[in-house]
Parts: sequence; structure tokens; C-alpha cells
Amino acid sequence: MTYRSRTAFRVVGALLTGAVLGGTAACTAGGAAGDRSGASARPDATTVAAVQRAATKGAGLNSLSYRVSGKVPGQGAVKGKASFSLRPRVVEMRMTASGGLQEGEFSVRLVRDAVYVGGGEQAAVVLGGKHWLKLAMTDQGAGGFGGMQRQADQDPAAQASLLPGSDDVRKVGEETVDGARTTHYAGVVDVAKAAKAAKKPTGKRSSGAERRTKVIEQYQELGVSELKLDLWVGPGDRTVKFRQRARATQGPLDISIRFLDVNKPVTVQAPPASDTVDPEAKLKGASRRLG
Repeated sequence: MTYRSRTAFRVVGALLTGAVLGGTAACTAGGAAGDRSGASARPDATTVAAVQRAATKGAGLNSLSYRVSGKVPGQGAVKGKASFSLRPRVVEMRMTASGGLQEGEFSVRLVRDAVYVGGGEQAAVVLGGKHWLKLAMTDQGAGGFGGMQRQADQDPAAQASLLPGSDDVRKVGEETVDGARTTHYAGVVDVAKAAKAAKKPTGKRSSGAERRTKVIEQYQELGVSELKLDLWVGPGDRTVKFRQRARATQGPLDISIRFLDVNKPVTVQAPPASDTVDPEAKLKGASRRLG
């Protein structure tokens, strides 16, 4: 691999890390998860049931659009908008990063079995004038991009589903979010305990359980041991807003999400091949030339 190619992987890799992590949370929220004022000492059945209903409804989502902002470990501040669909599986994120190792605007698209990362003119400098880098979802050796399959499958609804398992989930109070009347819930989740519970055999595993397991694995990879979660639930047990905070190996994680369109069609197109660098195709071409 040439020096230019290695540089491209490092630059776009840093951008992708911010996008993937930002895609799992959203706008800064009032009411800290650790603030227990006005809350009961132990979870009550009514509170747990209300949070579980919201989590169950979220697990049934096939598609979601949301605004995201916050702080990502090692990447500084991020903000933007994202949309994803599970069937068909597509993702599109448009993010802005600042105050970290890489700054500027960038995009991530997941289409079928490929991830496309675009960094605008910043990426074009190291991609020979092209604006997108294509990576195979199953590629385990592309400069540290192994595990893309696991990360791209995660979604905010699955993260919010961890709150019912908190030992101190509680009702914070009634709040208005962007004109919507909501009930604010909060709690702290022990990641190791959540991972242990996720491994218990429960017969046939649901898609929601699998998505929750993948979220827990990501937290473990980040070195997170404890999560502070806030959930704002609106009419019809729909999640309106979600916030997560934690201390990761590379620094603080504080990301929130404002849920927007739910279960509406999401269409994502792959960037033009003429504007895309495909390292896998180049390697295959080199292999053919070398016999």
C-alpha cells in the first residue's frame, strides 16, 4: 500500500469513527442522569413498565431519522443528521466534527454490503481528487476497519433499550421537548452486568435482543464500564429524545439524539463510481497483474 493510500485510510478512518459513534446518540439535554432530586430511592414497577414500553416500541422500528450532537472520545464535538433503515439495510450520516484530531464536514453511507466515507475536499486531497472511499462491510483487514458490520448495525433505539435494565431507573419529571410534552426518565447502567444478562439463554433471540447485544459490545470496545442514560418519552410511548454519557478509554462520551421521522422510507444511493476510491478493487487488479 502506498504512502498516499495509508494517509487516506488514517484521515478517513478518523472521520468514520466520529460518524459511527455519533450515529449512536444526540442534542444536549437538561437533567443529568446522576441527578436524583425528586426521584424515589428504588425503581418502582410503574416507572420500569413505562420505560419498557418505550424500549419495546423502539425495538420495533424499521427506520428512523434523527439529529445528533455531543462529544465523542478522541474526536471532539460532533453534530449532524442521520437516517437508517434495517430492511433494506441502508444508513446515511452527514456530520460535522470540531475540536478533535480531524475537523470539518463528512458523510457516511451504507448501501448493501459496502460503506462509503466522504470527506469533501479534505478527503480529495489524499484520495487523488476523488471524494469517497469505499470499504467492504466484511473486510477485516482494511487498515483497522474490521468490525464495520457490527458498528453499522447499531441504532439509537437499541441503545435506549438498555435503560429498563438499570438498577435505579427513575422518573425525573414532565418536560417539553421542541413543543412536545414528554416524561423524562433516567438511570445508570452497569455495562458488565448488561453484557452478562444479554448472554443468558432465553430461547429464540429476537432482533431487538441481537441489536442490544451489539450495542453492549461497542461500549465494551470503547472501555465504558458505566452508562448514564436519559430518555424522554412522548405520546404513544414514543421516544422523543435520548442521551448517553460515559467515561471511555479515550475520554468523555456525551451524545444525545432527537428522534425525528419514524418508520418512513429511507433511500440512500451509492456515490458515483467515478468519484470513489475502491481499495479492494485496486488490490484485486494488482493481484491479477502479478498472477
